[in-house]
Amino acid sequence: MLSRTMILRASAVTVGLAGGAVYAASQGFLPLPGGNTTAPAAPAQAEVDLLPPTPAPTVPAAVTAAVVATPPAGLQVPQTAVEAALTLPATDDIAPDLAEAQSPLQNTADDLDPTPQPVMPPIPGPGPEISQAPALSPLGLPCGLSVTGTAQPAAMVALDIMDPCQPNAPVRIAHSGMTIGATTDAMGLLTIDIPAFETPAFFTVRMDDGTEESLLVALPDLREFDRIGVSWTDQAELDLHAMEFGARFGDDGHVWAENPRATDAVSQGAGGFLTQLGDPDMTDRMLAQVYTLPRATLSQGNSVRITLDAEITEANCTRPAEALTLRSEAAGPVEITPLTFTHPDCDAVGDFLVLQNLLGDLRLASN
Repeated sequence: MLSRTMILRASAVTVGLAGGAVYAASQGFLPLPGGNTTAPAAPAQAEVDLLPPTPAPTVPAAVTAAVVATPPAGLQVPQTAVEAALTLPATDDIAPDLAEAQSPLQNTADDLDPTPQPVMPPIPGPGPEISQAPALSPLGLPCGLSVTGTAQPAAMVALDIMDPCQPNAPVRIAHSGMTIGATTDAMGLLTIDIPAFETPAFFTVRMDDGTEESLLVALPDLREFDRIGVSWTDQAELDLHAMEFGARFGDDGHVWAENPRATDAVSQGAGGFLTQLGDPDMTDRMLAQVYTLPRATLSQGNSVRITLDAEITEANCTRPAEALTLRSEAAGPVEITPLTFTHPDCDAVGDFLVLQNLLGDLRLASN
């Protein structure tokens, strides 16, 4: 330790003396060897390793600092300047630790997970509605119930009921409390003419699968007619009889199922006509009969006597029956009267039960 201190001190003294001599010569205090007054170039700076190197901040490349000693006025220094080149070593020489150091921002970026995060795809909006092709019948016709109604002469309504996918199917038609059952044909078509009891006439058509359609039909000529009808279900066999203007049973003026007449009887002035409704071959039968009388055929004091009878059969003997009677005059309110009775014993099969007393007075009189 003592030897190193002595060496350092001797080196310091030597450097100090050399520096002083150079300064004295540059000021002319000391003659230069060979009688030359021009100061020689300064010796290169001695590198003295007094202390361990202090770490310097990181620099991108070696930096050279030039120190130029400007001679005093009157002193000629040819092509010379006292120059000390201080060359800072490269980053790897002076601060290997700092060179490897990284900025906090870079560390933070490196600490981030480089794995890309999954991105949820955008939720698609509702697309255009795709309409399904309608079901088709075996004949290529679109399925579905359609009902149209057209006013006909004598205050009748022509109903056209169509569902190509329901051939030979039961149909229920309701109007003014009266309900009738019918059956479509092999094409799913049913055409039927129904006498209206009110205007506009409201009809509801219901298929066996539950599909249903309703419609209204205006009948401006309904006030020209009087109507009376009966509607029943099950195995009852009812017959409505109209004895026109004093006619007896079997006369031409006796209008019933065996002599119903057609609607053109009205235009001919022959009297009224009877309409039979419903399919008697259905399992759940719903039948009706309606008598229509043109009011113009009635004169003062004339009338039409209405009777109702029930045939006793093997299918209905001893069984109760339910029915409704319906009546309207000159497009007035519809009168609906429930009717119940019990068929006689089966030993009366083939006979007829006259229901005149049960129906009350069903006579159609002129105004």
